Amino acid sequence: MHSLRLRHARDEDVPAMAALDVAAFLDSPMHKAMFPKRLRIKPGIQDQLEWNILRMRRGLADANLHHLVVLADAPEEGEIIVGCAEWSAPAAGAGEYEEEEGKTAEEKAKDMELRLARLPPFLDKGALLDANDEVMELIEKSRDAFKGENRHNMWTLNSISVDGDYRGIGIGKMMTRWGMDRADEDKKGIWIISSSLGQQLYKSLGFKQDFSTC
Repeated sequence: MHSLRLRHARDEDVPAMAALDVAAFLDSPMHKAMFPKRLRIKPGIQDQLEWNILRMRRGLADANLHHLVVLADAPEEGEIIVGCAEWSAPAAGAGEYEEEEGKTAEEKAKDMELRLARLPPFLDKGALLDANDEVMELIEKSRDAFKGENRHNMWTLNSISVDGDYRGIGIGKMMTRWGMDRADEDKKGIWIISSSLGQQLYKSLGFKQDFSTC
């Protein structure tokens, strides 16, 4: 029986969180497409690790993002991070996002061009665009499910990773329930975009699937 403890992430947790996140998605088709060997600069997974560390440290400085870690006592290692997640709280200026969505296709393309220019060279920008298009297609198909509510005024789970040696003992549920409790307190809804692997977890917690890319 593992003793598990959930808390907010700290700066010193970031390297372990980044390693956990990379390991969790290393074999996923999207990860392989976004970090192809042909664009690799540093050996192995070093590019991905450094990118995740930079991204997570920026996230910790964002008051709208909530990074969580789950810790467990490991033999001879002491307390280690065995799970991490990132939740987005409802945006304070949700109306600004409505203005963003009201931009013309040309304006959106220009914004995306500027964002892509800031990305590191080891990221496949074409794969990133494909992933973004897929997400936006899902969101567009799901508009009726939001029942007129601004999705930026809801809680959403951006990412969740669990150490392979500690799966199946409720770590994913702990981190998901944290956000569910916050949403209940705020009287806000939740929306999640999940891979097929994560659907069982969310359905077990009462989430309903509205659309699929399959």
